[in-house]
Amino acid sequence: MKLLSVNTNDARGGAARAAMRIMQGVQQHGVETQMLVKEKYTRDSAVLLLQQFLPKNKLYRIGDWVAQKVKNKYHHLLWRPYRKTKENVFMSDSRGTRLGSALRKMDYDVLHLHWINQRFVKLQDLPKDKPIVWTLHDSWPFCGVCHYFLDCQKYQTHCGDCLMLHSGKEEDLAYRIFEEKLRAYQDLNLHIVTPSNWLGECAKQSALFGRFPVTVIPNCLETDVYRPLIDAEMDARLECAIQENPAFHAVKREAGEKAAKQLILYGAMNAATDRIKGFKYLLSAMQLLDQQGFEANLIVFGASQSDLSMQFEHINVHFIGYVSNTDLLVTLYNLADVMVVPSLTENLSCAIMESLACATPVCCFAIGGNSDMVEHLVNGYLAKEKDSDDLAKGILWCLDNNKDGSLSLAARQKVLENYTIERVGKRYAELYESIISK
Repeated sequence: MKLLSVNTNDARGGAARAAMRIMQGVQQHGVETQMLVKEKYTRDSAVLLLQQFLPKNKLYRIGDWVAQKVKNKYHHLLWRPYRKTKENVFMSDSRGTRLGSALRKMDYDVLHLHWINQRFVKLQDLPKDKPIVWTLHDSWPFCGVCHYFLDCQKYQTHCGDCLMLHSGKEEDLAYRIFEEKLRAYQDLNLHIVTPSNWLGECAKQSALFGRFPVTVIPNCLETDVYRPLIDAEMDARLECAIQENPAFHAVKREAGEKAAKQLILYGAMNAATDRIKGFKYLLSAMQLLDQQGFEANLIVFGASQSDLSMQFEHINVHFIGYVSNTDLLVTLYNLADVMVVPSLTENLSCAIMESLACATPVCCFAIGGNSDMVEHLVNGYLAKEKDSDDLAKGILWCLDNNKDGSLSLAARQKVLENYTIERVGKRYAELYESIISK
């Protein structure tokens, strides 16, 4: 069997990492795989750049450049009425590159789509003569323009009068792109995969994907990399971390005083500006803990200190910044007594899975796919949605009830039983076989 995976890139972002891990998993089960990307960052020979399959002649390049300029100008005009929107919501239109000619040059039995935005895949170019598996990493494939729909349910009938766009018009840009998708999907042999049960139910209820089969297969990760560390490893990694990032000086000092002040971990990009990250609920929870006289150290990675530091006036916070080194990230998970994920929407959170794999319990809201991984009062705490009081209660519960290591043991076991590359790869290989056999 020959599989062709498609993702915008091969390394940056949760979807890219998930796609690469899935590709590794199915390779272990005898599936011959390649990945087509718009941007390549790894040296993996199985990853192919779209540019390799496009015509090299000068006339084509000039014509394509002109066509892209015209198309971008046209879409710029389409977006102009919605520039006043204040929602920091990731939205995409339907622009894409000329993928059809590249796909016709490649030999594959199943096309596996992952995250295809940033003007990569034009939906109209998807082949109608090949089975397509599409793993959803967000809700854009069955919505108009948004990548997460929050409380909006219009994807179940027809997008329009978009709450994210604040358009006030039924036939707005979201309506038009929804119509484009409806036409593009019409004749496809499409099988939907969602990493979480929650997103699977959403896909089944959607107007665009309701008629297609939906299978829930979780993402996976390297459990030999994301794992509990022994003390000697921790010390060695902290020394290396300090050389790379001086902020680890304070973290190392506090780690030596864990008996006095326990370590709470939080990580998110654009935490102060993207309300989806739920930062304000974490801030309120930490303030409640401070008022109760609870002393703890909060370690923040991914977010900028300049954005957040003024908001933690009476709380001891250590800002690590962006962490690209996997070993350092694993070290942070191991240092923490609890990981807090207060985001308001999640498919299958990488942060939660990585933390559990490192035997660190998680406190998060009971939303999206969080309950697939976090078992309430077993390996973490599922707080009531948007409830800072319950989030604070959950943080304390995790700290108080893991002194015997039972939460850590359950956290690690959950990942080993469900999210290893070998297990997930086998489920995908079986799915490909069943689709081809039909």
